[in-house]
Amino acid sequence: MRRSMARGLAALAIAFGTVPAGSGTANAAISDGAAVSACGSSYYVQRKATIGWGQDVTVFLLYSASTKLNCVVTMKHPDMGWVYGAATALSAGIQAEGGSWKTDPGDYKYYAGPVYLSAPGKCVRFSAYYEEYGAGYSHDINCTSPWGSCG
Repeated sequence: MRRSMARGLAALAIAFGTVPAGSGTANAAISDGAAVSACGSSYYVQRKATIGWGQDVTVFLLYSASTKLNCVVTMKHPDMGWVYGAATALSAGIQAEGGSWKTDPGDYKYYAGPVYLSAPGKCVRFSAYYEEYGAGYSHDINCTSPWGSCG
């Protein structure tokens, strides 16, 4: 029940551009530059969402006019405690309308991705997953953005 509630709140946060207020302390925002560094210097951030009870992870959707590719990366926040720098479950994904998901799941220390996708003339959505840890608990956080960034 707790996992499905967390998933639902995270999905609503993405859909409405808000972040669920949890019992944890909010982490400092990850700069757009960190995501650009992961995808490449020609990329710029189109959309992003910070997720989790402690706002521990940010997923970025970027685009490059020169490569004509979308890029998604899910990044841990540097001040999220012992999890930052430890290999834990993390994923980044992207899908074009009518296409299948491209994902990069695994155990990562800092970020998942980059995942690249060509989607000319189509809307895309992005997803993120991570396992959130707290005092004596862990639960899965999944989110999927609405369709957007059409082009």
